[in-house]
Amino acid sequence: MVYFEVVFDVAYLISVIFLSGLIVRKGIEKKQQAIIIFGIMGLLLGFGDSFHLIPRIIAQLTTGMDDYALYLGVGKLITGITMTIFYYLLYQFYVLKTDDKNKTIHIIIFILILVRFILLALPGNEWTLNSNILLYGIIRNIPFALLGGIIVYLFLTTNNQENKTLFNKIGIWVVVSFVCYSIVVVGSGFIPVLGALMIPKTVAYLIIIYLGYKDSIN
Repeated sequence: MVYFEVVFDVAYLISVIFLSGLIVRKGIEKKQQAIIIFGIMGLLLGFGDSFHLIPRIIAQLTTGMDDYALYLGVGKLITGITMTIFYYLLYQFYVLKTDDKNKTIHIIIFILILVRFILLALPGNEWTLNSNILLYGIIRNIPFALLGGIIVYLFLTTNNQENKTLFNKIGIWVVVSFVCYSIVVVGSGFIPVLGALMIPKTVAYLIIIYLGYKDSIN
């Protein structure tokens, strides 16, 4: 199981970064800001995830998680930050594709991001110890879940016929990722095997990037 996870994580990082690089290049070729934003979003996802996945890979292949607590914890903090920005860029992708600019929604998203960053910075998270305190795990993910909920609502209810199929598919996979992630956050401390749901969560993000890649080459 350890080697499967290592191979899976390496394949995921390489795939996301490679596909995102292709998306950025295609966006530059077509001179389409929306495609470039999506590619940057994907690169941020890949490089952000690498901060906690690479230490995890090294730990699994060497002396174990306890010896890499600092790197794993700080890596999760960095990933928490980059994933928040990821959803902001996904929202910007939606705006650029649909020209649906809603000032109220933009302000709400900005506030949720600000609150999320403040909660991530709380000392009680104990990032340097790689702690998994349930209360803080839930609190810091509330604004994150609300942010994701807004994205899902926009993508699944869009009236933009030209991109409706793309938005609907991305919206569904965002739901899958959040459901899996929520179960892991709340339940893995009690039932460790639930941590395996991080795999379908990760696959969901890879599919989102692939959908963006397919859209970029059409």
